Amino acid sequence: MGDNENQSRHYPVKENMPWQRIEWRIQHAGFALLLLIVVAGAAGLFSKGWLSNQSVASTDKRLSVDYERFGRRESNMDMTLRLRQLRGDAYQIRLRGPQLDDIQLQTLQPQPDDAWSTGDSLVLRWHRRADQQEATIWIGTQAQDFGRYHLTVTLDDASSVRFSQFIYP
Repeated sequence: MGDNENQSRHYPVKENMPWQRIEWRIQHAGFALLLLIVVAGAAGLFSKGWLSNQSVASTDKRLSVDYERFGRRESNMDMTLRLRQLRGDAYQIRLRGPQLDDIQLQTLQPQPDDAWSTGDSLVLRWHRRADQQEATIWIGTQAQDFGRYHLTVTLDDASSVRFSQFIYP
């Protein structure tokens, strides 16, 4: 085999080596892109994972929300609300956002004592035990449409956090 492997040939198959090298580069780039997509998906760029998990807290630290930054349409998403320094006989959470109609609540624990909606808000109220200073609320949601969802969670009309979630189709 004295022929140079990097030269175009006509026998046994006609080859054009400059085009062959371009094709190899495209294959390598495609492989790298697919590998990047798989790694990003495993890391949570498209739904659950460490890239998706996010936490935000109010300035006074009375309210913190753990949520998923990325989700898929009609897929379950978890949200955990941690409340501190509870005061008064009751405490209430207000969920507000222009796309709230496109979110279904799948689970809500513990169940509120009162619940009502006003405009673009959902208000949930629990009675506080005498010795209760903290509470945790678990909410399971399911987005019914894709796009960016902007939400505001408010504790007792005082402590507030804002965040957004991106929902893939």
